[in-house]
This record gives sequence, structure tokens and C-alpha cells, in this order.
Amino acid sequence: MFGDQIIQFFGGFGAAGMLLALFVIFITDSMLFPMVPELFLLIMYAANPSLGWGAVLIAVALLAIGTGNTLLYIMVKKLGVPPFIEKVMKKYSALLIARDETMLLINRIAPILPYTGAFIAVNEWNYKKSMAYILLGGCVKFSVLVVLSDVFYTWFERGTAQNATFILIIFTLTLGAVLAYVRKRKMEGEGIE
Repeated sequence: MFGDQIIQFFGGFGAAGMLLALFVIFITDSMLFPMVPELFLLIMYAANPSLGWGAVLIAVALLAIGTGNTLLYIMVKKLGVPPFIEKVMKKYSALLIARDETMLLINRIAPILPYTGAFIAVNEWNYKKSMAYILLGGCVKFSVLVVLSDVFYTWFERGTAQNATFILIIFTLTLGAVLAYVRKRKMEGEGIE
């Protein structure tokens, strides 16, 4: 897995290397391809399970999300996208539960909108409002995951807490996969591939 390679590369540099690895994972997820960054956030949290470390991880994740989405937004605004891709993006956007910036909050619960920076540019959503929703949604989601994981480490011995955190990771991944699959099926039913 690409994320594992990033962690291995930066892992030898201690806590700073782990933070840089997390930044690279989240920015890659924002701009290039999905990497399930929440998984890596919880794995890195398990290395030093404390709310202080969790807060630092969340801050780095939010910085990377903001940076990645902003860079992608600027690239699409300056360079545009091929017309056929823009057409597909607009059709896809028309099928979403919310057809404005609000979708970016929903996307944190049910990740069905990839490359959000590009969608912000193509749909001409308000950049500041969009970024506020992305960062607010990310902060809430990551905080809930870190706090739940912290509860596991507080209430249970380390081995049990790691297992509970692993179950939380599996639950988060499964929920995202199920919601993405349901959305894909709906789009196929409506003739959008």
C-alpha cells in the first residue's frame, strides 16, 4: 500500500517524520487518489495514544486537506479540465444529495465526492464557504475518531484498545465503501458511468 511506503520512508525521522508522512498521505488523498487517510491517522495515533498527540495529528491532517484542495482548486481554475470531464463532473454533481457547498459536509460522513477542490472550481461553489465546510467536517470527523480511540486506550488495556481501534477503522472503511457502492449503483441506474 502506498501509504505504508510513505510511513516507512518518513518513519525513521521520529514524530516529525510521522507528521510529515501524515501530511503527504492527506494531501495525496486530496489531490491524486483516495488513500483512506483516516486509517493512517488512527494508526499514527496508536503510536502515542494521547489527546495532545491526537490534536497535533488532526491539525496536520486539516492543514494537508486545506492545502491539497486549494492547490487542486487553483489548478482547475487556471488550467480548466477537458470538456468531457467537466460534463461528467457536472452530471455527477447534479445527482448528489446536496447540489451546493453543503455536499462537502455530507462528504465527510459519506465520502462519495473525490477531488473536492476540482468540484468546487467546476461547479463554481464559493471557495471560502467550501473550505470552511471541508475543514469543519474534517475536524469533527477526525476528532470523533481520535476521541473514541482515546476512550478505548483509557478504558481498556493496550492490546484490547488496539483491537477496538482496529474495529473502529474497519467500521469507518466499511461504511465509506458501502456508501460509495450505493452511490455508484444509483449513478449506473441513471446512466452515468
